[in-house]
Amino acid sequence: MLTVRSSVIIATSVAVLSIAILGDHEGLSLVCLAFLLWVLFEWILFQRFMFSARRALPDCVRKINDQGDELITMVADRIYRVELTGMLPRKSSGYRLLISDTVPDTFEVVKGKQFKVIDSSGKREFRLDYEVRTPICGKMVFPGIQVEISDHWGFFRTEQFVPVNQKPTVLPFLIRPQTTVSVLKHNNLQRHIGHHRHKSAGVSSELLGIRDYRVGDPPRTIAWKPTARLGKLMTCEFENEVPIRATILVDLAPYQFQGRPGPSPADRAIMSAASIAKLLLADRDPVAAILLRSGSAMRIGHGSGERQLSKILQYLLAASNPNPSLHHVAPLKLIKIVFENCSRRFPHLFDEQFNSGPIRWRLFGANRNDGQRRLLSVVLEHLLDLEPGMSTRLQHDDKAMGEACMQYVERYVVVSNATSISFEQPWVDPGRWRTASHGGTKLLCANLLDARSRAKDNELFVLIAPEPIDQDSLELIESSVKTVVASRHRVIFVAPSVPSPNNLIHDPVAARILARENRVDLSHSDSELKWRLGSLGAAFARIEDPSLMQVIATQVGLLQSGKSRGRAVGVRG
Repeated sequence: MLTVRSSVIIATSVAVLSIAILGDHEGLSLVCLAFLLWVLFEWILFQRFMFSARRALPDCVRKINDQGDELITMVADRIYRVELTGMLPRKSSGYRLLISDTVPDTFEVVKGKQFKVIDSSGKREFRLDYEVRTPICGKMVFPGIQVEISDHWGFFRTEQFVPVNQKPTVLPFLIRPQTTVSVLKHNNLQRHIGHHRHKSAGVSSELLGIRDYRVGDPPRTIAWKPTARLGKLMTCEFENEVPIRATILVDLAPYQFQGRPGPSPADRAIMSAASIAKLLLADRDPVAAILLRSGSAMRIGHGSGERQLSKILQYLLAASNPNPSLHHVAPLKLIKIVFENCSRRFPHLFDEQFNSGPIRWRLFGANRNDGQRRLLSVVLEHLLDLEPGMSTRLQHDDKAMGEACMQYVERYVVVSNATSISFEQPWVDPGRWRTASHGGTKLLCANLLDARSRAKDNELFVLIAPEPIDQDSLELIESSVKTVVASRHRVIFVAPSVPSPNNLIHDPVAARILARENRVDLSHSDSELKWRLGSLGAAFARIEDPSLMQVIATQVGLLQSGKSRGRAVGVRG
């Protein structure tokens, strides 16, 4: 709380006062006492102001596009105006406040500033206006504002965190920003008679074709005119009115989130999955989704209408993980990050009366990091409602301390720009990236074959995953897609842009040499994958390709027209 200026004044006054007392200089002693009393008087006034600030500042209100509720809905890639208003404490004249709104890392301030220096001069109201935008969908958190208070003379400075909690849900731009969806009768799962059909044999009023009579065909289906013309029994075959089923498989493995807190390949995959789901659900066709995580898969059964779209979107948002992960941070650094954030948010929990212990008396023998860990252990036991005595274990058990710190991070959302400690995401080395990519390809192919075994009639499979990085993965995808296409299904492979494993090398010549040594050529793999899928009758597209939706619509049209019953025709783009 004491600044360098006040510390120098106090130290100098105490030293000169000691000398004056020993030298029996009454005037000099009075001057030193006057300085000390002055600092003490200012400290009393500062404490009084802080007491009133703790009562006034929590009344701050943040509105995002005039929405002040805790749970609001936003849309990605749109600009939103943020307005933060509040009241300063009474008798705040002479104090300086730095008020900063804590913006999530995934948001970008496009206009204005999220902080403001206020020199109180009679007006108690303050206001922050700025505009933000995020290209990432998911569930975000605006935790609150950080207030730094200093007096007029610069003797004291303190920080206070004021919780102004808002939890916006950022949806893809194509989804309507509403918290509820229509549940009217016309949006139920029952299909309309006469809607578009997959042309296969069945019972309907639409004629599919005429074939030779088979034993067991009902007499009412006999085509009498062709029978009379050809001299043998012919029967009519009618169309079967079934919907065009589709399954979307999305790879959301951890290696897909490289680039956070900025946009990552997983974010583009989530956006494209939501867009494709809405396109396929436009005709109330049944759509399913399979979200592939690290070694696991979450399946969303077939459904139609806006309810299914909302369900798929909710699972996509839950898997988006918008906040930067801290699992890679070293234990000592993680403790420092959580200690700094926790001491700013809950300064009263670090008070001597609440958080006391024998380590405070070992001034010369105790390590500063050990002292932080001991204080943090007591606070985490209180905040996380841990078992009594757990704070003692947290001081010595690194694994338990790491788990407790991660629980705090998940509950209170540690925003990187609100702390002085940097914890940027590390780049994944080429070896780990290659292994994770191959494992993701195996999981994708296994779930594709499982979905094929569950498919009814001809079905559309949309694979949203990075293209294979090695020959083994390429052959595995080719074999799986060949099996699916042989069952008269349609397959579309949608590949997001994959970060190069050599992204730490800024020299393009060195990057090409290293890529040649590692036999990693993404452009060649890309072209070979397109050629192989095209020869099988499957389609290939990229998320950045503006004709992506046209490719999807073409595949749906092939299923509707019944041409997939013959040799599959690939769409090459």
